[in-house]
Amino acid sequence: MNRRLLWLVCLAFLLASCLDNTQEITLNDNGGGVFSSSTDMGDLLGLARQMGAAQNLTELDSRKLDTIISLVNTADSLAGLSAEEKALVAQASLSIQMNTSADQMKTGIRMPFNNYDQAALMQPLAGKLLGDAARRQLGDKLPTGGRQMPSPSSFEDYYDLSISSGSIKRVLNKERFARVENDEFLKAMRELSGMGLSMKSTYVINLPRPATKVEGNSLKLSEDKKRITLSVDIDDFFDEPQKLQYLIEF
Repeated sequence: MNRRLLWLVCLAFLLASCLDNTQEITLNDNGGGVFSSSTDMGDLLGLARQMGAAQNLTELDSRKLDTIISLVNTADSLAGLSAEEKALVAQASLSIQMNTSADQMKTGIRMPFNNYDQAALMQPLAGKLLGDAARRQLGDKLPTGGRQMPSPSSFEDYYDLSISSGSIKRVLNKERFARVENDEFLKAMRELSGMGLSMKSTYVINLPRPATKVEGNSLKLSEDKKRITLSVDIDDFFDEPQKLQYLIEF
């Protein structure tokens, strides 16, 4: 068994932002809206088996789940959340579809918000929740080869997002990005990408009215100008971090 590679696969199970992940923000005219995020980790289960973790997945193979769970009792169990973030988590719901014998594992989260300031909190908060969900489902069933598991991180940690009644803006935080080489978690994810494991994120923004201005590399605008889509992978993040920046006015 290649224990280094298997350790990297274990890390990937905790990633909430890069494994065929889709994040969608729907903004309403009244300032509220809904944030949703979904992650498909089925390919990683199959890869883990190939790399020698089959016996560690034996107990998990008996699990089949297809459920939606209210997170009202989860808010106080997550460390480091503000009072406002806890209130948002209390309104959120988590969906889990899991059949490890068929290498299927999908997690999703849905969080309503009441104003645009809260909307800007959604992406990093969802990352914490989905990472926690993965840890709860997988526990210690996959070995780490004696290596310490670094804290999960995501693309969102390196950008500043601001949302108002007429614009949504995402900007690279250059000071934080200058230290990205110290991020052991994302570096491990990039190693997996180099081994052929696709890790992509798709961001979708649904506007309450047509966009009047759209700036950003690789943004796709719908015909009615109310839906903006951006798809990137982990190499884009490291090599062209500006691709994840945008300015949208509406």
